[in-house]
Amino acid sequence: MSLPSDDELFLAIRGQFEDTHRLCQLANALGRLHWRKLLGKPACAESCCERTELIYEIDLWVSERLPVPHPSATLHTETLGQVIDRFACAVVRAYHLLMTLDPVDVRVHAAWYRVAELADGYTDLCTEVGNRARRLPVGGECR
Repeated sequence: MSLPSDDELFLAIRGQFEDTHRLCQLANALGRLHWRKLLGKPACAESCCERTELIYEIDLWVSERLPVPHPSATLHTETLGQVIDRFACAVVRAYHLLMTLDPVDVRVHAAWYRVAELADGYTDLCTEVGNRARRLPVGGECR
């Protein structure tokens, strides 16, 4: 199973991608959703439902393609859909702060630092899953 890199996801969330990888498409949809939510455009219930559906779709796509974990693989606390959703939210927030605050503002720095942390965490998780050293929890049903 080939997962997109953190850079590919980052670009997809920003809408700056040419990749047709399904996870990049779903990350882009999450980025657009978080941006609309930040601007107060969708109703909360509508936004939450769409977000849940996108996370579920990521988890379903990944679950059909994951290598079988090693018997001693440790369980991660979140599904890959939840990880990508958190990353998308952080990227959108960081860009918003960069556009609305002075770039030297400590909040801008903190937001971009968080994006870097989440990118590293995503990369580490993908490596561990690919090496069969980590297993992901089963995603919840979409209702």
